[in-house]
Amino acid sequence: MLAYIIRRLWQGVPVLLGVSVITFILMHVVPGDPVSAAFEKRADPETIARIRHELGLDRPLPVQYADFLVKALQGDLGQSFQTRQPVAEMIRGAMPATVKLTLSAVLVTVVIGVPIGIISALHRGSAIDYMATVTALSFISAPVFWVAMVAQLLFGHRWGVLPISGFDTPQHLVLPALVLGTRYAASVARYTRSSMLDVIGQDFIRTARAKGLSGRVVIFRHALKNALIPVVTVIGLEIGGLLTGSILTESVFGIPGLGLVTIRGLNALDFPVIQATVLLTAVIFVVMNIVVDISYSLLDPRIRMT
Repeated sequence: MLAYIIRRLWQGVPVLLGVSVITFILMHVVPGDPVSAAFEKRADPETIARIRHELGLDRPLPVQYADFLVKALQGDLGQSFQTRQPVAEMIRGAMPATVKLTLSAVLVTVVIGVPIGIISALHRGSAIDYMATVTALSFISAPVFWVAMVAQLLFGHRWGVLPISGFDTPQHLVLPALVLGTRYAASVARYTRSSMLDVIGQDFIRTARAKGLSGRVVIFRHALKNALIPVVTVIGLEIGGLLTGSILTESVFGIPGLGLVTIRGLNALDFPVIQATVLLTAVIFVVMNIVVDISYSLLDPRIRMT
C-alpha cells in the first residue's frame, strides 16, 4: 500500500507541473497589469515601473517561473501584491473556514443523497422515483449563487430562522452547508440510484434472496456495499471540488475562506495568490484521487492496489 501511494504521488508531479505552467502562462497572457490595477490611475508611469521592478515583474517570464517553482518547493508561495502578506499565511488563515464548510456540506450530501438514491432504485418507475429524479435534476441545473440567494431570501429575510452571512457561530454554517450539500446530494442520489439498479439485478443478489435473507439485509449488507464504489468516487471528487470550488457560496455568504481569497486575488490580478490557489487545487485533487483509489480496496477486498 505504501509503495502504491508513493508511486501515485510521484505520478502526480507532472500534473502539478503542467498546472503551474499553464496557470503562469495564462496570468501573463490575459490583459491587465497587477500594479496598474492596484494603483488604478493614481500613480505615474515611473512609480509603476519602479514597483514592477521591486516585484520582479520586469524579469523574463522563464526566470519568474523558475523563481516561483524553487520557492514553492521550499514552502514559500510568495507575497501578495495587494496586501504584502505571505500567501501561505493567507491560505492557512482561510482554510479552517473552508474545511468546516466542506465537511458540513459533505455530511448533508451523504445523509440526503445516498438514502434518496436507494429509495429511488427500490421504487424504480414509481412516482417517488420520478419525483426524486426531477428534484435532483433541478438542483444540479440551478446555479449555486441563485440557490444561495433564494435561501437567504427565504430562511433569512422572510422567515428569519437562520443568519444569511458571516461565520461566527454554528448557525452561520447551516445555510451555506445546505446550499452546497443539496446541490451535490442531487448528483450522489443519481449515481447511487444507477449503481443500485445495476447491483440488485445481479445473480448474487437473487441468490441472497433465495436463501431467505430479509430485504434489509440483502439491500444494506450485500447490495449497498457493492454499489458504493462509483458513489465513493463521486463523493471523493466532490470533496476536492468543495475544498477549492466553493468560491461563489463563500462570496454570497461572506465566509472568510479560500474562495474569498481567490476572488480577491482574481479581481486584483494578484499573481502569487492566483498561482498558489490553483496549485493547491491541483494538489487536493491528486490527493483525493489517491484516497478514492485506496477506499476501493476497503469496500471490495477483491480489488488490490498495484
